[in-house]
Amino acid sequence: MKKIIFPLFFFCVFNNLYAQKVHKGHIRILYTPNQPLNSFVPSKNIGGAIDGHFKGDIGKMLTPENIKAMETVGLKPVSYRLRTELAGEVWHWNPEGKWSDSAKKQGYWVSDSAGKKPIEISNGYRLPRRGNTHDQANDDGYSRICDGDTSTFWKSNPYLDAHYTLESNKLHPQWVIIDLGKYRRINAIKIVWGNPYALSYTLDFARGNDRGYFDPYEPGIWYPFTKNLVENPKGKDNLIKIADEPVRVRFIRVSMTQSSYTALSGAKDIRDSLGFSIKEINAGLLDENGKFHDWMHHSPDHDQTVIHVSSTDPWHTAKDMDPNAEQAGIDLIFKSGITAGQPALFPAALLYDTPDNVLAMIKYFKSKHYPVNELEMGEEPEGQLVNPVDYAALYYQLGKKIRQLEPAMRMGGPDFASLSFTPDDSTTFTESKWTSDFLGYLKIHDGLSLFNFFSFEWYPFDDICSPAAPQLAVAPKMLAIALKNIQNILPDNTPLYVTEYGYSAYEGKSEVEIEGALLYVDILGKFMQLGGSKSFLYGYEPAWLQQTNNCGFGNNMIFGLGDNGKIKYKTAAFYAMQMLTHFWAQPSDSLLEVYPSECDIFNRKKQSLISAYPLRTPDGKWSLMLINKDPRRTWNVDIEAENMVSKEKIAWHPSHLTQYSRIQYHWKDDGMNGHPDLNLPPVTKKIEGLANIILPPYSATIVY
Repeated sequence: MKKIIFPLFFFCVFNNLYAQKVHKGHIRILYTPNQPLNSFVPSKNIGGAIDGHFKGDIGKMLTPENIKAMETVGLKPVSYRLRTELAGEVWHWNPEGKWSDSAKKQGYWVSDSAGKKPIEISNGYRLPRRGNTHDQANDDGYSRICDGDTSTFWKSNPYLDAHYTLESNKLHPQWVIIDLGKYRRINAIKIVWGNPYALSYTLDFARGNDRGYFDPYEPGIWYPFTKNLVENPKGKDNLIKIADEPVRVRFIRVSMTQSSYTALSGAKDIRDSLGFSIKEINAGLLDENGKFHDWMHHSPDHDQTVIHVSSTDPWHTAKDMDPNAEQAGIDLIFKSGITAGQPALFPAALLYDTPDNVLAMIKYFKSKHYPVNELEMGEEPEGQLVNPVDYAALYYQLGKKIRQLEPAMRMGGPDFASLSFTPDDSTTFTESKWTSDFLGYLKIHDGLSLFNFFSFEWYPFDDICSPAAPQLAVAPKMLAIALKNIQNILPDNTPLYVTEYGYSAYEGKSEVEIEGALLYVDILGKFMQLGGSKSFLYGYEPAWLQQTNNCGFGNNMIFGLGDNGKIKYKTAAFYAMQMLTHFWAQPSDSLLEVYPSECDIFNRKKQSLISAYPLRTPDGKWSLMLINKDPRRTWNVDIEAENMVSKEKIAWHPSHLTQYSRIQYHWKDDGMNGHPDLNLPPVTKKIEGLANIILPPYSATIVY
């Protein structure tokens, strides 16, 4: 029965697509000799990203059989993503190493730079001095400032103290922000201090402007309480009246610059005495009868009042290993074939680690002769509300030491969680001020030579539930505007790295349907056309379906994985990316030139429905990637190439066409059991002369 039904289904789909009205369109390749928009070597510049995962998943994902399947996609270099940075954890990249307090197996950790055992799996360690309620990974931790336990405490990062920065602490104020969740009448606060405590501190509030979020650096939203400056020479935990009349607020900020430099009894490491420590905070209303009403909810979980902090001390113990997550081991990455012999882009743990641990990792690379010549410093600091000047101070400290150890090592960042899309007013571009402050710090300290590339992540659509067609239509313009905004801030000729890209940071069925595949190749084509240097597709490893916001099950992934660790199916993304690497970006080891194009096919919003990305090889051959983002209409396009200097038509003779569309792929939405029920490879055929090209709805086509 199935053998009869399948051909019938294929026949019906094929005829449905091609029986509809065919619309005419025109594509023009604009060739200016020796003046491409960009040039790149595919085998060095088009890669995939490997991330951390839940405990036990790495062994299922990265089996030898699965790695061989991954290699067939044609993605060469690898970007190693550091989940521990998002989780607010220390990365034990090598399970072997030393503690600063070895007797108690606690303190500050340095992994062994000459480990004897192959590193297959590595782990993150949770921070018992954590200040943030939420994190950007598994989000299963909580703040010690509001856990109801005065035996625990938050402490700021000692590497932001003058002892290490060699500059005034006034340049790096450490802060705690309380989000009450709604407007509350506040006139009193009580801070239970740990060691070291603040000799003085300031208190400000923000109403939030009904936005449900805050920016700790945005001018005009923070206002001082009546008692703004509090002197605290002995670190007492008295209840303090901070306003003559109750103030209606949502956010409260405690800012600290003067440390007592005291440490816990028995502490011997100088880092224990640097920074600031708070055990618990109570904020609320002191009524006329002298009774205090605490508006904060104290609990060791996410039910607590939400706390945000400027930084966190990387001190931890052997008992703090995260039992729910893991990272692929360094030796597994380099010995398995995943890197395809190309240098890997590796992270340097910056926000929640020590410089010595990073330096030990570089020594390990050298001892093993692993090709790592670039380090991405930290991950998503702006998403974690890290002050750009604080990030720059940590970056500068570590960067100088790396350069001394390995002069040829290239460094960059900050790996923005995304870039904002602001088509009209660049002043609202949230990353511009952040980047300017970061680069300004490096410039003042003569440290711009330590900044060798700019990195960011690109997941354009947070609303995974919205229809895909309008999103696909606007996607290239979003990326173009975002990159233009950030390039106005960067030093000239700074290489651009998109170290992760996908449909959305959330999971939904669009990611595993053909819409997702079209977006991935559109992002890469546009990025390279806009001057991008290196790109890394997220979801390189086989994975499982997940769901966010009841928008259907999906994931940014190339392969669907079974519970037994075997690949169950290829998604549309596999075939689309394979087309790109095998037919468009060829020869893979040659320097290919990217040129602009024009297309006269638009929707009612004047958004282009056809993306066209021309490449030229060193011997003058052309390949053209065409993406039809129209979900219903078939387009018949004629293609011409013109020399923009001589104004002459260029004779080009495409011989082959490779095409992928809904004729080959259909996704069966069945919850966790979703899968392709039509899953055929792209079709390749010969073409003659300058015959018009038929582009089916929702299709990717390579003409070469």
